[in-house]
Amino acid sequence: MTKAATLTSEPVTPTAVLNLVQSIERHGPNAPAGLAFRSALRRAGLEADAAGGLAAIDGLMHAVADADPDRASSRTVFLRAVWADLLPDAVPKAQI
Repeated sequence: MTKAATLTSEPVTPTAVLNLVQSIERHGPNAPAGLAFRSALRRAGLEADAAGGLAAIDGLMHAVADADPDRASSRTVFLRAVWADLLPDAVPKAQI
């Protein structure tokens, strides 16, 4: 089964991603529930990538950040960590 075949056909919404992030914040990232929500967040990133690529992921990250300006930075860092392999490298590997 291919990666695309395992993904749902419904688009990932900013509200769904925000709900997952808030659930992780509530339970803690290393709690069993937090780990389950993190796994769901990872799947949401894969679905967004399959549906719209980097533009879709970027749009979701901006929407989550815009939802709460006081937590925007920490949430963006967290989403970048969870979706790291879906995002382009900030610094080309040849320059590291």
